[in-house]
Amino acid sequence: MGSAPARPERVFPAGPENRCLAWGLAALLIAAAWRWGGLRAADGPFFTAAAALLLLEACGGFGRRGIGGQPGWWRRDFFFWSGLAFIAYLGCQWWNAGRELVYDPSAHRWAYSPPRHPSFPWAISKPEAAQMLHWFFPAWAIGLSLRSPRLSRQGLNGFGRGLLWGSGALAAVGLFEVLANLRGKFWHMPPKCDSFASFGYGNHAAAYFLLLGALAAGLLFRESFRRDRPVDKRAAGGYAAALLLCLAGANLSLSRTGVFLSWLLAVYAAGYGWMRGWRIFRPAERLRWAAATIVAGLFLYFAVLGSGGAAIQEEFAVKRPPRTQLIPAWQTVNLDLSDRPLLWGAAWRMVQAYPEFGVGGWGFRHLAAFHLPESRWPTFRHNAGRSNVHCDPLQFLVEFGLAGSGLMLLALGALLAPLFRTGVRRGALFTFVGLGLAAVFAFSWIDLPFRCPAIVWTWTALLAALPKWTSRPPAPLPLGTASRLEPPQDTRA
Repeated sequence: MGSAPARPERVFPAGPENRCLAWGLAALLIAAAWRWGGLRAADGPFFTAAAALLLLEACGGFGRRGIGGQPGWWRRDFFFWSGLAFIAYLGCQWWNAGRELVYDPSAHRWAYSPPRHPSFPWAISKPEAAQMLHWFFPAWAIGLSLRSPRLSRQGLNGFGRGLLWGSGALAAVGLFEVLANLRGKFWHMPPKCDSFASFGYGNHAAAYFLLLGALAAGLLFRESFRRDRPVDKRAAGGYAAALLLCLAGANLSLSRTGVFLSWLLAVYAAGYGWMRGWRIFRPAERLRWAAATIVAGLFLYFAVLGSGGAAIQEEFAVKRPPRTQLIPAWQTVNLDLSDRPLLWGAAWRMVQAYPEFGVGGWGFRHLAAFHLPESRWPTFRHNAGRSNVHCDPLQFLVEFGLAGSGLMLLALGALLAPLFRTGVRRGALFTFVGLGLAAVFAFSWIDLPFRCPAIVWTWTALLAALPKWTSRPPAPLPLGTASRLEPPQDTRA
């Protein structure tokens, strides 16, 4: 008596739930970018509630029972448990927050009162600790939603297009502000604010547009070099326009690191396109591809030079710290790090003082004065940017300690692990999105891109989506089982 045939495994659904989830996630990320990068504390509860609703939909809360063929998938996802543990840790810091600055007459100095429960994670300010929950809960919910079986690769294509439409439009508005000499006016930025488009800090704008520019390059080359059908010229044109706008936005943010990384991305994209195109295109197509690349490069160069060339040159004006006298080759490069080394030293001393649980969200700005020379206090009192370490990994270690940072690394590892599986196609999309993720991570070691919720959420979303987006298609189903399922999946990598 033969055994019963194995039940075929369903592929991802293509119904309205799939499209609603994909576009809902894209809308949340676009709204965060347009709402001052998600930095306004008053917007935190809204974004948290929206992310929670999307997560419920991704887990099957509003759809048909068992859709996607994997009910309860989240229970087997390590990112669910590691991320939940980190959120619980942040919740404990919020619950145990509330230390007051008091004067100690016996020691003749100011100090913060001890936490209510010294054996548990704590924070200085309860509202500031709550802001960490409003930053990292949506990141966890967005990442988990994109790993859901309810979201197909076709849904991810719509998600990516939505992100590029939003970022391209945002960069276009920022470019218009620069050309019309209205920088910061549309978003009511303070006078002389280092802003571009909706971002009040130029380095945040640079990191955001760099990341989305990498996504645009990946989708552009995936569409341009596909072989299963003719190229969709409208889609390729849209991706190219988004790429140029994002690169222009990264330049006009007036961030030295952003300008350097954006041109590095542009040069790499041009070389990648020429090498791939030379192998697969016919002579006439090669000529058109080369002409299009040159025209795009010239457009980007003159657009940036005409609207912000003088400001960019001023940012790169040489400032010679004493160490350049030891290495003459450095005398042509602006190596000014402002007060960053002083901040890094204070942060490291804070880690040594509070190694296990850290000092809670935004705790660095409250305790920095205790770890800095008194002569530098006036400088830091009148500079809001000094409330951050300007090295995100070190700041996370300061705020969350070894325990919280370890939980964060576990969640990050759960997102990274699928990228090394054999079923992932390492084509154009994988290459360029991976480069964008790596560039923003490298950026975070000398600045603070991850102190902007829009960047944290978009970075997490792309990292979570990339393995599925570039995975090989599932095996064909037996005849008679496709009527309830979606059409064949998009197999582009």
